[in-house]
Amino acid sequence: MSKNLPSLKAKPELIPPVLRCIRDNAGDYKKMENCVLALWQEKSQRTKAPTERNSLRAVFGPSLRHLQLIRGERDSLILMPMGKKLLNSYESEGDTGYKREFAKHFVRLDRDEGICVLFELRRMGGSASIEGLAIRLRTKNPGSIVTEDRLRKFLLYCNFLNLVKNGEGKTDLRELQFRNSLHGIDISLSDKEFEEVLVKEYDELHAKMHGNPYVAIPDLRDSVCEATGISPDYFDKKLQEISKETSSYLIHLTEPMQRKSGGIRLGDRYLYYAAIYLK
Repeated sequence: MSKNLPSLKAKPELIPPVLRCIRDNAGDYKKMENCVLALWQEKSQRTKAPTERNSLRAVFGPSLRHLQLIRGERDSLILMPMGKKLLNSYESEGDTGYKREFAKHFVRLDRDEGICVLFELRRMGGSASIEGLAIRLRTKNPGSIVTEDRLRKFLLYCNFLNLVKNGEGKTDLRELQFRNSLHGIDISLSDKEFEEVLVKEYDELHAKMHGNPYVAIPDLRDSVCEATGISPDYFDKKLQEISKETSSYLIHLTEPMQRKSGGIRLGDRYLYYAAIYLK
């Protein structure tokens, strides 16, 4: 399946207060919308005021989903572990902490989502025009959506995070900042380490299920990622690869009654719930 360069419409400097709107109004989507709308009306320089629908649903919501910072719909909308981490860093350290953690996350997304804008810019000698970089990315990712408009918005984020310098018709990679962010994200777990934390986090979630052995994979993913610092993509990869039955446990994955987002694909099956039985 081809990977597409995401369309990032939200201003990166407004992400922390939007995350706060979502966190502080959890369970009440209408209040979230009103909070985000008030924020945008205060900060936006547009002559026409944005609507409630455009503020959260059409601008910030899609961008935050692309960035793996939120999940859920309407009243069930919540922050993902990285959304919580970015907001906590912003509230405790201000812009410095926010940008540091966001840069590491952004480099990881660029790598794991498969388009590899920054990595390809590096291979091009660390400097390229937007047109030249877009052509290179389309060549390396045939069938993917890589438009110059999407690339320009992606690079605006990179510039905000001090990963590149935009100007004079070209983009230059800030090699030191890129390398520091890259080295800060290489968290990996052995199969045994992953299995141990998976069972531990499952047990804690299962204890709240009142006898139901099945835990939603999105909840399990959030808990494991928050406990270890691994990425959602890395969690999915490990869950797909580890043995589902050993001498110690049996992992049973099952399909949802109706399609829900956030599960994993294993072969030709789409799986959404997990139960772990100790032997």
